[in-house]
Amino acid sequence: KYANSLGLGKKTGIDLEHEKGGIIPSSAWKQQRYKERWQDGETLSVAIGQGYVLTTPLQLCRMTAAVVNGGTLYRPQLVHSITAPDGKTLKTFSPVSEGKILGSAHSLALIKEALVGVVNSPGGTAKAVALPDVLIGGKTGTAQVVNLSHVAGMSEKSIPYKYRDHAWFTSFAPAENPEIAITVLVEHGQHGGSAAGPVAKAVFKRYFELKNGTQENPAEEPPPSPVMDEKEE
Repeated sequence: KYANSLGLGKKTGIDLEHEKGGIIPSSAWKQQRYKERWQDGETLSVAIGQGYVLTTPLQLCRMTAAVVNGGTLYRPQLVHSITAPDGKTLKTFSPVSEGKILGSAHSLALIKEALVGVVNSPGGTAKAVALPDVLIGGKTGTAQVVNLSHVAGMSEKSIPYKYRDHAWFTSFAPAENPEIAITVLVEHGQHGGSAAGPVAKAVFKRYFELKNGTQENPAEEPPPSPVMDEKEE
């Protein structure tokens, strides 16, 4: 019920072909797909995004935006307006609301506060994402790729690249009045805080530089990806 309210397990409605809806499994889904009974432990796995759960970065980004904007789930759009060569606005595309997500205002405020802590508290898993002038909130995540039996006894670096966990980071800023949400997936990046988080940080930094006219190093190149370096080796 809550996952459906958050827009998971179904297409977002963005105007792009080949969008995938993902999977939010249920007992009926498992019976139809595998002809097997739902196990009690699977409910716990699904609740934290494991098991048969499949989501897209766009779904998680939309969900994040809904949680921090007060609870409204919007349909993603690619075009804000169409402008003629002479500068005249020919058409404007207004935001399309798909309703309110489940959860009280108090609950959403608590979640938002926790997301800010992930980035800005001393023990936060994404404290490296913090910017000095913009308060960012976010959540790191790790998506298991294979059964743990395939990598038992291996150190992180010795795990074959194709078996390494995916790294997630979903985020928003500024926390006081959110205006941008960013979700990053680094395939086989292992840790959201160290692999996906820095990508989001770079986008936030550039976004607010452009908005505020404070760009300092326009020609600065981003650091090479440690994940890709290891893959190439």
